[in-house]
Amino acid sequence: MAAGYSGKNFGQSLAHYVGGRVSNAAMAFFIFAWVARYLPEQHYANYIAAYACLELGLVIFGFGMEWVTAVFIPQVKVKASSSVLRRFVWECAAIQAALLFAGACTFALLAPILAQWLGLENASDVFRLYALVMFVEGMSRVFRDQLLSCLLQQGASQLSQFARNVLMLGFALLLSSEADWRTASMLARAELFASAVSLLLAMLFLASSLRSPVNEVVPHDDEWQRPGWPGMLRAGRNAWLSNLANLSWGGQAVILLVTRLIGSDATAALGFARNLSEQVRRYLPMEFLLGIVRTFVIAHFAQDGNAKHLALRAGLMYRLNLLFLLPLIVLVALKGDELCALLSHGRYANAQWLLFGWLFVLVFWAHHRLSDLMAHALKRSGVTTRVGLCLLITPAFLALAAYFRLWPMVFLVLALAELSYSAGVISALGIYRFNIKALFKLSLTVIPCAVVVMLPFWPDGLLSILSQLVCIYGLVAGSAFLLRAWSTEESEVFPWARRAIEEA
Repeated sequence: MAAGYSGKNFGQSLAHYVGGRVSNAAMAFFIFAWVARYLPEQHYANYIAAYACLELGLVIFGFGMEWVTAVFIPQVKVKASSSVLRRFVWECAAIQAALLFAGACTFALLAPILAQWLGLENASDVFRLYALVMFVEGMSRVFRDQLLSCLLQQGASQLSQFARNVLMLGFALLLSSEADWRTASMLARAELFASAVSLLLAMLFLASSLRSPVNEVVPHDDEWQRPGWPGMLRAGRNAWLSNLANLSWGGQAVILLVTRLIGSDATAALGFARNLSEQVRRYLPMEFLLGIVRTFVIAHFAQDGNAKHLALRAGLMYRLNLLFLLPLIVLVALKGDELCALLSHGRYANAQWLLFGWLFVLVFWAHHRLSDLMAHALKRSGVTTRVGLCLLITPAFLALAAYFRLWPMVFLVLALAELSYSAGVISALGIYRFNIKALFKLSLTVIPCAVVVMLPFWPDGLLSILSQLVCIYGLVAGSAFLLRAWSTEESEVFPWARRAIEEA
């Protein structure tokens, strides 16, 4: 393995990444809860709708470049010279800047139409402000989550994110004393400033990283040449078309459908539950470690070309996601009303089952990234496009269920769409199968978790909720280890799993 992707570098990068993500997670969660507490309901609904449009815009105008950088930057770094890598990275940044600028302009021009279509009064200015946020925050994510992450500059990436969160935290704390700041417009201005600072730091870190030597060894393949942009953009196009199809049944689409069909009275509670589930999604092991895991998997696959090992790593990562999700689902099912009331200061106490529904969908969505990762690593990104396009009927069922406020049906449709997507992709790839036995063992762990949460001695309050969560996380982890929720083949892929089997 090239020095840039040595085991030592991965270890150092992982330590920086985890340390940064933990502190950023704590701040992001506090900001989310504080904004939900103090922003008036109509302003919160405007913010939820504007941010949903922003997220849609980032995908629509991203043109799948996230996967271009994820797949090709590790290849270029492993096999090419520093000068080739430097030129390629800045080309990736410039292309995405042009795309996001076009997207932000489009969002700003359509702001009055979007606000009117969604039935949100006086939201045009908020939407225009979030068009600016879309460009600045979008570019900040490009530098943080793509370019720096693919170069294993996780410390720089997390420091840039940390700066953004510190500024947003300061704004959130001031909401308790500054009543005039409790508007969606002021929140947008705060996000714009924080994202701009984060972007500036990320650009400086990237420039510094690219000036230093990155390959201390001779490239492994002297005949290797960097793929041309037409070929790379074809891969990006496939990812983009797949993402567009996925958007049609994504959380953003549900929020906008509900706003349009029912109104902002339903949007606030549904948006609160979705935002809370988004905090969970971002810290699923696959998402939490995406910059590291994706780079690790693709760099190693570029070296050994072993598709079987690629599939085994995906299976293990999916079960790690479930280990993270299952305790939360049990807790929300039994104590979700108390949790929602505590976090929203009583405003969205009735969001328990909406939150449960979003988390239920995450059980199936947790495999989505892994399906895409395998397809792109194998250079079969067209599979994701074909499967995604086959599921374009999903929005019709979502609209019907949302119109009649059949929330269980909404979440069931979302879960079935995600399950069908992953099943269709992995079936077409032909290198992977679900380890049903291991998944069944993991599902058994919810029984003792439920028993622990239902014990009568737990008091009320946030500290009690956190204590219960710690207990059931330990119970799930211990049960998974005792039940050996992995195969012998999978233990050969990761040394820590092999040692665990030998010690057991």
